[in-house]
Amino acid sequence: MSTGWNKTAAIVAGVGTSGTGATRFNLPAAIAMDSSKSLYVADRINNRTQKWLYGASNGSTVAGSPTGIPGSNLSYLIFPLDVELDSSGNLYIADSDNNRVVLWTVGASSGTIVAGAGKMTIYKRVFI
Repeated sequence: MSTGWNKTAAIVAGVGTSGTGATRFNLPAAIAMDSSKSLYVADRINNRTQKWLYGASNGSTVAGSPTGIPGSNLSYLIFPLDVELDSSGNLYIADSDNNRVVLWTVGASSGTIVAGAGKMTIYKRVFI
């Protein structure tokens, strides 16, 4: 009798290298799954949330910019860190660098702030 995890892995979303295309992620930070086994991925560096249908070979952007452009208006995200689904399929996204949690209803092209001030964080980078 064997106990423990199955030691065989399979890629279920993405291709294993970073990028902005529909088959790629750049630092995926969190996932959620709906009742039909679709995955929702907080694609951090690409400033978006991608939906991957079960068995699909690419994803579609359901929140944020499909091309990875960051922004502070409610159609954009900056470094999303988490994504959660409610029973109706609406997304709650931790939009980290905009300091807010945004609700994206099914099919929406922009979100609604449900928590946080929505003020963008500005970093000063020091290079040595």
